[in-house]
Amino acid sequence: MFKLDPLWTSVGLLAQALFSARFLVQWILSERARKSLMPIHFWYFSIGGSALLLAYAAHQRDLVIVLGQMLGLAIYQRNLELIHRAEPGRRALSWFWPWLGFVVLGLAAGYASNPAHTTKVVEFHPFWSVFGLVGQTLFTGRFVLQWFASERAQGSVTPIHFWYLSMIGSSMLLTYAIAQRDPVIILGQTFGIVVYLRNLRLIRRQDRRRTKTAAATETAS
Repeated sequence: MFKLDPLWTSVGLLAQALFSARFLVQWILSERARKSLMPIHFWYFSIGGSALLLAYAAHQRDLVIVLGQMLGLAIYQRNLELIHRAEPGRRALSWFWPWLGFVVLGLAAGYASNPAHTTKVVEFHPFWSVFGLVGQTLFTGRFVLQWFASERAQGSVTPIHFWYLSMIGSSMLLTYAIAQRDPVIILGQTFGIVVYLRNLRLIRRQDRRRTKTAAATETAS
């Protein structure tokens, strides 16, 4: 039996709230447009949530989550840079320096605290550590894929494979979090799975409409 540190539990829950908010906003706007969208607010919420979760994971001494958030922060910052670069007359700030600042602050805040007497430190178990790392790799890999697609398009884009990787990685991280008994990660991944499924359904519906429109155009011609 262990006691949760109220402060760090609040930090972790706030991080998950921001992650949930990014997809909630994305979900609402997508439902209104009847297609899957990725608004700029998504990336701001992502940066805030990732910085807080990095600090929380550092406090928990959870290397799996720490590495994922460090990479995620870089990708979120790069997407903002690409979006702002596309705006006429605006000079985009390089993603690196904001990323470095968030990483240093997050790691310093998390590792400066001692979790030994108030909270459970993530235990190293070979199977679950590898399982969680694979899940985190897939989960973060969705943004690496999105990053490559955006660099190729020279603009922020979201391919359908992003949502498939989200589903697989999130399911694995949910299983990992259950094994580690981490309620913060469990809560965030559970909500995420619902949003990923809904986006996949919207994309399929959008593809069917395009197919019908194309077929109708061919028939008319």
